[in-house]
Amino acid sequence: MVDQRPSRVWLMRGLYLCLSLFIIFVHLLPLASAPSKWAPPDLILALTFAWAMRRPEYVPALFVGGVVLLADLLFQRPPGLSAALVVIGAETLRARATANRKMPYLAEWITVAGVMIGVAIAQRLMLSIFFLPAPSMSLVLIQLGMTIALYPIVVLISHFAFSVRRPAPGEVDALGHRL
Repeated sequence: MVDQRPSRVWLMRGLYLCLSLFIIFVHLLPLASAPSKWAPPDLILALTFAWAMRRPEYVPALFVGGVVLLADLLFQRPPGLSAALVVIGAETLRARATANRKMPYLAEWITVAGVMIGVAIAQRLMLSIFFLPAPSMSLVLIQLGMTIALYPIVVLISHFAFSVRRPAPGEVDALGHRL
């Protein structure tokens, strides 16, 4: 059984914050002098959704909102839009986490892909409603496709490197509540 002491939960929350800040840092590095013709995958979204599906207590809404709001500000996106949509998506997955434990991995991947597509559509819709400039549809589709394609790799790395696994049947936390 996995140790679910409060110190472990806070350690994993800190790890989520550090990984997210590292991803933001890497995105901000000036690695190319010419603009690229493709958009990199949204690894923060994939990481957040992978951890929300496997261990929702590791990614509380406040942390998710803060990390994505920081990314919005640093990547010069409309502040709060992505943050709100990712929090809604993560909370949707969190609400279904108990039911998702019994589903096979392919069904989990399809569920997460559906939520990612919903977030992208909602973001595009909100940008058009408020007449804000939106990135080209091809860039959005490339980023979305790459994020969905990299989700299994993020899950594998989370599983083997950071021990973010689905709770075992009958597993309880430090207070005796079923996970």
